[in-house]
Amino acid sequence: MDGNFRRVGEDILSPHMSYARFGARFTDSFDQVVIVARSFPAMEAIGERVTGEHVSFVDLGANRGVRALITSVPRLLIRLYRQLVTAPVVLIRFPGNIASLALFICLIGGKRFSAEVVADPADYFGASASRHPLRRVARLVHCWTTRIAALRAVTVRYVTSEYLQRKYPATHADMMFGFSDVYLKDALFETPLVRTPRPDGGLRLINTAMMHNHSKGHGVLLQAVADLHKRDIAVELTLIGDGALRPEFETQAAQLGLGDHVTFVGIVNADLVADHVAEHDLFVLPSFQEGMPRAMLEAMAAGTPVIASNVGGIPEVLGEESMVAPGDVAALVSSIEMLARDRSLLQARAKAAREAALPFGFDALQARYRTYCDALLKAHGNA
Repeated sequence: MDGNFRRVGEDILSPHMSYARFGARFTDSFDQVVIVARSFPAMEAIGERVTGEHVSFVDLGANRGVRALITSVPRLLIRLYRQLVTAPVVLIRFPGNIASLALFICLIGGKRFSAEVVADPADYFGASASRHPLRRVARLVHCWTTRIAALRAVTVRYVTSEYLQRKYPATHADMMFGFSDVYLKDALFETPLVRTPRPDGGLRLINTAMMHNHSKGHGVLLQAVADLHKRDIAVELTLIGDGALRPEFETQAAQLGLGDHVTFVGIVNADLVADHVAEHDLFVLPSFQEGMPRAMLEAMAAGTPVIASNVGGIPEVLGEESMVAPGDVAALVSSIEMLARDRSLLQARAKAAREAALPFGFDALQARYRTYCDALLKAHGNA
């Protein structure tokens, strides 16, 4: 799989895929879970350990970037083959570079595998989301590998109920599963719905997303905040996340005159993100691509109303009144302004958001994980 894994000393950390949030969810059904992925050296211990009881990590190296990836393909193939050939159950998460290589090995070697589809590469490498010079090639490759994986896998799990299933249909309909892997603690649902207003009555906005490319709509959100201030709508924006494009977004904020109105927090441990979100009035996610955004579901569970783009699986949980078209700054400004001027409507949206998040609670999803894991064992002949 591909993921945001950081190596600090001997520990592998992730802000999103910690032991409790990912690996441990399979340990009720499997004696051993092995995560095979790349990790990247880091000085700062941000995130939580991904390993724990019955969960280990096999490091494929730190090859980042097109050139480093291409030159390391032979070594990656050898390392992946050694892991895949002996694994009783192979589960590959798409899209991703490591996923594509693992698929190649399984197809060539006749190895049975299961797939998870967590995003749509057609959107991820779209013109608005990515400006990489090789994005068209990447889009072609990852759309093809994701499509082939869904067709050839013995089981397929999607993080959406319908959207990704339509884009990348599976051959075995009886072995299709559609549910999110979000990790929502019970305490999230107990967060007070009523936020203490700012002294000036302004609206506190928050966004949680990595800044590796333009797919999360950071530029759109910054422009919307600038336009709101031109209309004398008092808003403050907090951005949680980091990545290669953070300097670009910081420069944009400064050029728009938002230095005193936008706070770049950086990466925050997953368990602390909810605390930040609960201190804000509105979660805004103007993405150009999504599967089923976990950060959005966490905000909803915390009783923070959401405005998001109508992409990916988002329309499966949000009503039309809470969505805008991707890239539509004017619509985003209008939606935020409406809530800034009507606190009763904001409160109603908060209540609706929490109710919509209830089916994603930990106990409900863990029951679905158990059914899913039973199917994995059966499909791979280990029942």
